[in-house]
Amino acid sequence: MAVRMKTALHIHFWADIRNNAMSVEKIITAFGAHGQSYRHQIACCVSGHNSGKTTFDLTPFEHYGTTAFPFVEDRWHNKVLNKIFGLGVFTYSGLVRIIEAQRPDILHFHNRQEQVDAVVKRLSYRPGVVVHYHNHFKQPAQPRSPCTLLFLSQASFNYFRGVIPINNRHRLLGNPLSLEIMALGPFPPKAPATMATLLYGGGNNPIKGLEELLAAFARLPPGRARLIMAGGKWEQRPPIDIPGVEVVGNKSAADYFKLVEQADIVLMPSHYEPFGLIAQEAMYLKRLLLVSTGGALAEFTDDDCAITVAPKDADSLYQGLLRGLDMLGTPRADALVERAYERVQDFHPRNVVQRLERIYDDTLSGVD
Repeated sequence: MAVRMKTALHIHFWADIRNNAMSVEKIITAFGAHGQSYRHQIACCVSGHNSGKTTFDLTPFEHYGTTAFPFVEDRWHNKVLNKIFGLGVFTYSGLVRIIEAQRPDILHFHNRQEQVDAVVKRLSYRPGVVVHYHNHFKQPAQPRSPCTLLFLSQASFNYFRGVIPINNRHRLLGNPLSLEIMALGPFPPKAPATMATLLYGGGNNPIKGLEELLAAFARLPPGRARLIMAGGKWEQRPPIDIPGVEVVGNKSAADYFKLVEQADIVLMPSHYEPFGLIAQEAMYLKRLLLVSTGGALAEFTDDDCAITVAPKDADSLYQGLLRGLDMLGTPRADALVERAYERVQDFHPRNVVQRLERIYDDTLSGVD
């Protein structure tokens, strides 16, 4: 007699999984495509970021081999009863119908943690519940329902533990490499150039180490390197008047990866990171990496695979830039890149999903 494969339903309140390429969509997609002991499915709110649309196709579809079930929020009830009268009415009845029809063993919530209890209490059965915290919020919600809380790193868990009491079991799970980046594969070594290219992808965000980076780069000898600055919100600051700095702004994932291919060193000098996607991608794509030791970056990088600098320290960053530039084209740089690539294999989707499915098993059996 065949053994029934257990099912996990990934619930995404914010967007249509097909039309967005933010980190949460990439993570859910990687989970779904690498299921091993569980059959993974997706429920996504297709009205999430479509404020202008009034009609939606709610036909289930395949997404990278994973069945996805679209649902919508009852916006009229939300606008009148919640936003105007503040009644706190539940507005995701379509999601409940999907869950009742599919009856997954695990509900894996990826956002809107404040909705977990409202969903669970409307069900005619009790699935295991996993609640994933991808982003840091000033006032995060923790469900009252028994569940497993999932954090990206020890640093991320420490943040949440500092703002809310953690009453449920919890586990740590780093993000998997995206299917998109794995399709690219590692880039070939970059030929040495007279002027090195440095790539920063944190946008106009001070906590990404922007001000320290600009101060450090301005101290480099003229013509030693150029600094490409990607990411958003540059319109919120005056133009940067530092020779060699080029602001390219927001880029699609594909265009950003082209910049990585052209870079000699990828920079992530953040004050603090709950995980560190830019660093992870540079490691997989085989580009020399400079990172701070802020937050979770220190949990998967060190001097054995990257150039490390102190966070919030422009002088340490300047010294790190000099070390990196002097290192280019040497066996030492090649060794760092190779060890970084070996280390980032821990985040291959099959390895991350294997750990995730063990978490599902613990959730169903009640293991603390």
